[in-house]
Amino acid sequence: MQDRHLNLLLWLWAAGAVCSAIAHLAVPSWTSAGTTWPMSEHWQREIAWFDLFAAALFVWTTRQSEAAVRRFVSLLLCALSLVLGENHLEGWLHQPRIFHVMFTILNGLALLWAGLAYRALGQRTD
Repeated sequence: MQDRHLNLLLWLWAAGAVCSAIAHLAVPSWTSAGTTWPMSEHWQREIAWFDLFAAALFVWTTRQSEAAVRRFVSLLLCALSLVLGENHLEGWLHQPRIFHVMFTILNGLALLWAGLAYRALGQRTD
């Protein structure tokens, strides 16, 4: 897997996180309505700030040349996608609301993609 594939994943994840943050801040009741979780503006705001932090980390990573940094962040992305995807899967199994279904699938794909990037970066010799 080439670096551009990891960069694409990181940019996609960052863009999704920024869009999510905007939605959580601007229309918290709408984002909550797409899940089985109760509405709380405070939780919505906390999720938004977390999303913005993750987006900044992933964009920063795309600018790093050191393979060890990029490999570590791809491992972090695996862990993050696993726990977020599992949480949405539980929501989906409880009641298949749109955001649970969508983010279970997207986090599963991100987990696979980041795992492949982690493995490929470990095989590099530079």
